[in-house]
Amino acid sequence: MKIELYNIVDEFLVKYTGGTAFYDALDEEIRINDAWLHAMIQKVLMNEDFDAFVVSGKFGRRFNDFYFHNYEPTKEVLLANGALRKGNDIGIEPHDLKGKRYIFLDDSFWSGKTRNCIQEFLEENNGILLKSYVFYDGNKESKNVESFYRYYEFH
Repeated sequence: MKIELYNIVDEFLVKYTGGTAFYDALDEEIRINDAWLHAMIQKVLMNEDFDAFVVSGKFGRRFNDFYFHNYEPTKEVLLANGALRKGNDIGIEPHDLKGKRYIFLDDSFWSGKTRNCIQEFLEENNGILLKSYVFYDGNKESKNVESFYRYYEFH
């Protein structure tokens, strides 16, 4: 899985000059790959002690469908709206999360704005964001983010 992801990232880094076009193409590639989604789910389930997943946007809807159709779900999935980094409403009714521990999953991590919106919502509703898992991490100073490919380890 990692080799395939590395090859696609390398291909897209040549094809696109970075920024939004690069991330849009990469995110679309990630969303259609069942094997990658399976690998992420397995990694999180094997390595983390948590209560529920939290996801957002197109990736979140794809993850939600994949998880509930291919697994016997043992974890709740909290699904937020997309484009949170652009100021969209989170789309989840505020409610007491009673100290539930969440893992945020996303296709890519760039500025951290989406994760920060998720974390703020969880904290305001008594939930806890334990960690984020992403396929591609393009942030220079990622904290508490697990990724399959971290740009600054290679470039």
